[in-house]
Amino acid sequence: LTPVFQKAFPSSFKSLDVVSFRNGSIINVIDVSFGSTSAPNSTQIANALINAASTVVGFDIEGSSIGVNGIFSSGVRQEISLVTASCLCLLSWILSNQQ
Repeated sequence: LTPVFQKAFPSSFKSLDVVSFRNGSIINVIDVSFGSTSAPNSTQIANALINAASTVVGFDIEGSSIGVNGIFSSGVRQEISLVTASCLCLLSWILSNQQ
């Protein structure tokens, strides 16, 4: 995961240390160190892992199981274009007026 954090936070990432693995599972605990005043927040760190999930090889990153400082990620990206949102609103309005 070091390359993931180096790419996502090139000016602040310092190191990554594996602290522990939970017995009988694939859950691990890591300490990630940042060395500047512009260190990322918990959401940015979780998003870096979620974004890397499709490119990391050798193991799977379960987006819904990412916890940063005790705050767990939903693992769901919530990006939608203005056009898509507008079309969904229009479709909803049309369908609700057909009753």
